[in-house]
Amino acid sequence: MIRTLLSQIHGKRRQTTFVAALGLLAAAALVPSAAANPASKSWLNAKESPSVRASQLLRELTLEEKIGQMDQIVVGNLRAPTAPANGICSGGNNDPLQTTCLQTVLANNKTGSILSGGSDNPVDNTGAGWANQYNTIQHYAIDNSRLHIPIIYGVDAVHGFGHPTEATLFPQQIGMGATWDTSLAEAAGVATKQQALATGGNWVFAPVQDISRDNRWGRYYETWAEAPALAGALGAANIEGLQGSGGYSKPEVAATVKHFAGYSQSLNGHDRAEAQLPIRYLQDTILPAYQQAIDAGASTVMVDSGSVNGIPADASHYLLTTQLRDRMHFQGVVISDYNDVPALASAYHIAPDLAGAIAAAVNAGVDMSMEVNDSAGWDAALLKDVQTGAVKKWRIDQAVRRILTLKFRLGLFDHPFVDPSKANAAVTANRDLARKAADESVTLLRNQNSTLPLSPNVGKLVVTGPSADSVTNQLGGWSVSWQGVFGGGQVCCAGPANQIPSATTVLAGIKNAVSPSTQVVYTQDQASAVSETSSADAAVVVVGENAYAEALGDDPSPQLKASQKALISALEATGKPVIVVVVAGRPLGLGPAETASALLMAYQPGTEGGSGVADVLFGSVNPSGKLPVTWPSDAPVQQSGFNSTGPSSLGDEPKFFDQLPGTNGGQGSGYNPLYPFGFGLSYTTFGTSGLTASTKHNTVTTTFTVTNTGSKSGADIVPVYVHQAISDPLVPNQRLAGFTRVQLNAGESKVVTVSFPTSVLALTPGDIDGTAAPRVPSGAYQARVGTLTADVTINH
Repeated sequence: MIRTLLSQIHGKRRQTTFVAALGLLAAAALVPSAAANPASKSWLNAKESPSVRASQLLRELTLEEKIGQMDQIVVGNLRAPTAPANGICSGGNNDPLQTTCLQTVLANNKTGSILSGGSDNPVDNTGAGWANQYNTIQHYAIDNSRLHIPIIYGVDAVHGFGHPTEATLFPQQIGMGATWDTSLAEAAGVATKQQALATGGNWVFAPVQDISRDNRWGRYYETWAEAPALAGALGAANIEGLQGSGGYSKPEVAATVKHFAGYSQSLNGHDRAEAQLPIRYLQDTILPAYQQAIDAGASTVMVDSGSVNGIPADASHYLLTTQLRDRMHFQGVVISDYNDVPALASAYHIAPDLAGAIAAAVNAGVDMSMEVNDSAGWDAALLKDVQTGAVKKWRIDQAVRRILTLKFRLGLFDHPFVDPSKANAAVTANRDLARKAADESVTLLRNQNSTLPLSPNVGKLVVTGPSADSVTNQLGGWSVSWQGVFGGGQVCCAGPANQIPSATTVLAGIKNAVSPSTQVVYTQDQASAVSETSSADAAVVVVGENAYAEALGDDPSPQLKASQKALISALEATGKPVIVVVVAGRPLGLGPAETASALLMAYQPGTEGGSGVADVLFGSVNPSGKLPVTWPSDAPVQQSGFNSTGPSSLGDEPKFFDQLPGTNGGQGSGYNPLYPFGFGLSYTTFGTSGLTASTKHNTVTTTFTVTNTGSKSGADIVPVYVHQAISDPLVPNQRLAGFTRVQLNAGESKVVTVSFPTSVLALTPGDIDGTAAPRVPSGAYQARVGTLTADVTINH
């Protein structure tokens, strides 16, 4: 039946025929074909462990079949406007799947994994449309492979499964980082898992565990935080939500730690560029956030697209084997990023050809290549490597065993298909959770003369600015499309204008929050905005960035555009309160917004971001977000001995003090940011008291009391830092070791406990050759909460 249906889409059949065929496939998709489950195949015994089943199947594979499992091909290679005579396809989003293309990639080339990249959406870009497409591909793979092996299907889902037009999306990771809420990160992971499972995306390329280092980088918003302990904790919680209660042993979807390692700190702030990372810095600062995610049971790791200390990460045996496997004890599948293995020959020139590039990557530790387009070329090149001895057969078996074990753990051999009738509801669910995430992420940075909260009964309110009513800017990249929602606002790339989600913008959120008597005036004309503000109670100006992703978002000087600064200045000149809302993926130079009456950072807050901003503006939610990163100033730096125009009278040369990143310690600990890491205001006040600290079984436990000393209920985020009393200039003055989020009514107090393993205090010994692993120095330490301190001794 399956082959009959697929034959209907062969040749020049109309798109409507393809859609009708998919509908029939959906009904058939829920039960694997009989041919896919021959009783004699021992690896189909679901009572056996995944590792045993993988070993049993591995013994039956030919070398060519093993090689095919190590390749991931983009779904466009299964599409074409019409069936090509040579079976080689490279179709777009409006092209149907073609039987000849499926045959070439899945059957002839034995490809083991398919990828839907940043803009690879089906024509029917709904949950059901995704589910139908997945079932069609999976059926063909199973029915037309000799041993009926299912594919594993990879998708990007960095803030929810962002592809379907009506999918519920959460704040980008930097916004989630501002919540300091691990339970929320886990809940968002659960919601994303539900979306992916329902549509066939059983391999999710999230979360990003690179720590925030340089806001010039176009992927800065995909990071959680600049502090390893915060990024690690949020990523670990998110992975637990994504993979479900079965964890590493039986994940519901496979989560991916990316991008290993040091991707976020290139020399020049550009994407996919060189990083120079001293070994101590790499091990002590960069790797811990990945480690926490691995310890949480992540199934897969994606490799950094750049190079580290002169060696491309995909060819670094030190990173992928010495560090990742031997020291960090990762046991799952390692995959390259998009087309990165061929780049070892074409861009890095460390190999003469594709075969040499593949050999370098596989021998370094890459198990699967996101080859993208050339499955036949991959097959031939890796086969050549084995024949010449450049890649040993045991290494092929090792990689394929890991891949097959993951497929068995995911249950793909036992339940390979999804139910399209449930997909639409799954991708559109959890709007309330998205609003909660937006509420918790919004960070109040300035509130002069208690401008906020506004009364819902305010008489007249002007709303203006380029992001006040922009779904595209509010969602950011990886939303419907790689570069953001189609329909305007991205840094590039047009697309179908009918695929704009029904998100709640800031303008809509404000209109929903105010009383019927409030006059809300919305205008994008500067002169009109200024004129209307003169007779208004206040103006809300929503500024920031357009949507972008990856290298297209690289910016040598991230700041508000000149037109936005001019608008803010003109509004401020009216003398009326001006409330600036920044919708952006990173801290920006603010110019006149630094002196606005009130300043909110909304990040890129997701589907319900406008509601979250309005909740804070009008006080139905007390802001609790705290900066997960340092916010630099674009104003002249002033420090003792220097002034804004040049050397001081002391005769010193002009210097500009480090502002990024701070992490409140280490090199640059005297940094001079506009707003430091962990900063955020509230509509109430909090105090801490009674700090104690103790250590037992390699765990430090701190206890203290948090009190809401103000008149409104709210949540306080309390970081716990540790100071290490040893004389080493490379030891940070203090490091974030743990944190808590405490909800308190006005006047309420709670005794809270924050515990953390002593391993977060590990440091690499003085040698710099990479042979020594980090260890925890014994001796005296000091826990710090605000101005409170407590001594503790650690013996290792």
